[in-house]
Amino acid sequence: MSQAALLRALDDTIAAARRLEAGGMADRARLGRLIEELTARRAEVAAGQGLDREWAGRTVRSVAAWLPDGELPLLARLGAIVRAAAP
Repeated sequence: MSQAALLRALDDTIAAARRLEAGGMADRARLGRLIEELTARRAEVAAGQGLDREWAGRTVRSVAAWLPDGELPLLARLGAIVRAAAP
């Protein structure tokens, strides 16, 4: 996929995580760390670096372990990052 698609997937995921953080329905500290990590990865991609798909996969598994079941759209957005990073 294109860099633009990957940046869009990162932006969408950051926005979804921020909405959850503001809503207080999930662990705010973990969401804050996730947002920081996503923002750092977005900056790397914007600078022309590729995204580490292993990092993305680990992140999906990690978030799945602590995210409430009702918040699955965030996992879907994380999955979109993995797909967008595919060669």
